[in-house]
Amino acid sequence: MQTVRILRLFIAIGLTAFASLRAAPVDEARSALVAGIDEVSAALNAHPDRKDFIAVLDTLVEKHFAFATTTRLAVGPAWRDLSPEQQSRLTSLFGQLVIRTYADRITGESRPEIIYGKPLELKPGRIEIPTTTKTGGQSYSVAYRLELVPASNPARWRVYDVIGEGVSLIANYRAQFEPILNKSGAAGLIQTLETKLADASAR
Repeated sequence: MQTVRILRLFIAIGLTAFASLRAAPVDEARSALVAGIDEVSAALNAHPDRKDFIAVLDTLVEKHFAFATTTRLAVGPAWRDLSPEQQSRLTSLFGQLVIRTYADRITGESRPEIIYGKPLELKPGRIEIPTTTKTGGQSYSVAYRLELVPASNPARWRVYDVIGEGVSLIANYRAQFEPILNKSGAAGLIQTLETKLADASAR
């Protein structure tokens, strides 16, 4: 009986330690998301003019967003057929386009209230954090997906997808990219993004 009790004690200690180890990445990802949103919100408050805000936001992209992953997933299977130069160009254009598109939607608005839900580990190195965003008297469901980017120095959790009211940013753009890639290939997609970016910048 004593042996059984000791065994149960070791199992309990082991499970507790395992749970603690598993919780650490979730806590780190949540802290990274909160810090990123706070920094972007502060930048918006300090630079209410759209052009100034975008200029500051461009400097925060590398710190908080994993656009290389976002672009790769949005392009889909065709990504592996692209040259390194095409991949780099698409990542740059897509990142700039997303920043300018979403800047249009938040510039001039008051800072929303964000309620963070329980993080979910999708797989090692990938975590989803649901939130409820309240602004203008309405509430919206927004989930952020983050990945751990070990190649950065230091390794950081960065956002690679945003799911608003069940609609994924990656899935949305992938549906737009696929027919362009099928018809015109990577060159056609690059040209399309260049045109969209020029239009967004002109606005």
